[in-house]
Amino acid sequence: MNELGHAISRPPEALSYRQLQWLSGAAQQRAPQRWQYWLHDQRSLTAQLRQLSGGQLTVELLNQRVGLPNSSEQRQLQLAPRQWAMVREVILCGGGQPWVFARTVVPLQTLSGPLRHLRQLGSRPLGEALFAQPTLLRSSFEIADCRRFTTSAGAHWGRRSRFTVLGRPLLVAEVFLDGFARAAGLQRAAL
Repeated sequence: MNELGHAISRPPEALSYRQLQWLSGAAQQRAPQRWQYWLHDQRSLTAQLRQLSGGQLTVELLNQRVGLPNSSEQRQLQLAPRQWAMVREVILCGGGQPWVFARTVVPLQTLSGPLRHLRQLGSRPLGEALFAQPTLLRSSFEIADCRRFTTSAGAHWGRRSRFTVLGRPLLVAEVFLDGFARAAGLQRAAL
């Protein structure tokens, strides 16, 4: 199964998730101004999506497995090249429409102690579990232009940040889809 399960259609020029270029600092300014709020807000995206959807937020679990993170994820989490992690991919849906593709990478040693319950999230949102942690820290965001990460749900921009709970890291990437852009009053920009 591919990164978006059944929801992906990939023309030859399209990017795969592994090919996305995550940018930090001034390079992030390539994103249109209308996207800056959503790309940089430090609050729980889950809570904001729940509000935007009038409480009609659901999570579709696409994939959850133990495997090797890609090289970009390994660097962000400061993992050894062959260090395993749990990789979880979901679609967050508002009002039944795909809004956000999310990919979470959790090193196996992080899945003990206060975060051991992350193994069993199923179709529950990760954000609710994370933002309930009193020791939660979040890094600044990296931004990716996802418009060539073509899905049947249409991708726009993505953001990625590292969370830390009691010194234990995990990485969360969120790619905003067409349904979200319509619901939030944003328009799909031309390539």
